[in-house]
Amino acid sequence: MKKLLVTIGLLLTLAACSEAEDTTVNQNTANDGDLTNENNAVDHGIEDEKVGFTLDEEGKVIEADVPKEEADAILAAYQEYIEAFNAEDLERYMNVISENPEGFDREEDSKALTKAFDAYDTTYETSDETIVKYEKDRAEVFANNNVTMADPKTSKSTKQSGRQVVVFKKEQNEWRVSSLHFIGNQ
Repeated sequence: MKKLLVTIGLLLTLAACSEAEDTTVNQNTANDGDLTNENNAVDHGIEDEKVGFTLDEEGKVIEADVPKEEADAILAAYQEYIEAFNAEDLERYMNVISENPEGFDREEDSKALTKAFDAYDTTYETSDETIVKYEKDRAEVFANNNVTMADPKTSKSTKQSGRQVVVFKKEQNEWRVSSLHFIGNQ
């Protein structure tokens, strides 16, 4: 079961990896106490206003002002991303992933998903898909997610729900997934 939960975490973060130095290791310098992580305990990621969503007074996600044609294209790309993942079609899935993603390594993501698709049956069910930020070549789509992951060999499964923001960027006139941010529910 622990292996299943670890794999869910891996899938939900798209095997996000960073090539940055590990700043948690004590380097025996005067700067060892300085936190460089963008989501550290001091600023809680508040300075990183690049990704997120805002709720109105009633708790509903606030939608960005997006031209209809672009909104349709962005949401179609989001739907293709989810459908390709659920179909466990790696080639189709990688076609909607950015050539130069901001939040993960494309090759590592492909390798991790190959292993995960071989080992588990995973299904994303999304709702409340909303474009929460929009610029000419960048957009963010919020959705509530229910993820079910089953081991076909044992019939054991686990479920995880949460909120997710998927960042898209426009490449060669197509919207492609560049990064994602998942907040799991307790």
